[in-house]
Amino acid sequence: MMKERLTSIIAVALLLTLVGMSYWYSVKAELEGQGHLSDLNSPDFIAHDITVTRFDNSGKAQYKVFAKNIEHFSDGHATAKQPEYYSLKTDEAQITARSDSGEMVSGGEVFHFYDNVDIRQAADKDKPASRLETSQMDAYPDDDVYSSDKPVKLTRGTDVSRGIGMDYDNVERTFKLRSRVQSEFAPRATQQNHPK
Repeated sequence: MMKERLTSIIAVALLLTLVGMSYWYSVKAELEGQGHLSDLNSPDFIAHDITVTRFDNSGKAQYKVFAKNIEHFSDGHATAKQPEYYSLKTDEAQITARSDSGEMVSGGEVFHFYDNVDIRQAADKDKPASRLETSQMDAYPDDDVYSSDKPVKLTRGTDVSRGIGMDYDNVERTFKLRSRVQSEFAPRATQQNHPK
């Protein structure tokens, strides 16, 4: 009888061990599929004086982003202090953008610039240099498209326009001011004599 009890106890212990190990492997597999489970309000890394370059599929540099400080979070977004953006596409007029702070979302597909946003486009062929000033700007670097819902000031050569909200397409070279537009245009003779 004692021998039967010992055999039963060993069998139950082995069965419980098997059930426990199965449960443990099940939980482990679930957690591995979820990735990093850190606090979403705390950065998973911080970098100072950083430069990031994005390349296309052929290995050509598309743009560079610099920042004094970047905090990256486990959900993929990042915040930046004093970010700077430089387009590097050789077949388009170069764009530079600076602001006091910024945020990157969707793995770099979208950049949000905040406070003292200053965006400049180099002169290109017969088109004068441009400068856009606003308090907030969204950049979509893969499409080379930029937008804002805030008051903006656009200087193009000697012409100045102000409005609320704007859309800018660097590929098509188009600016669209959305509302309350006020513009000052210099006579073309003055425009042609203005240095680029």
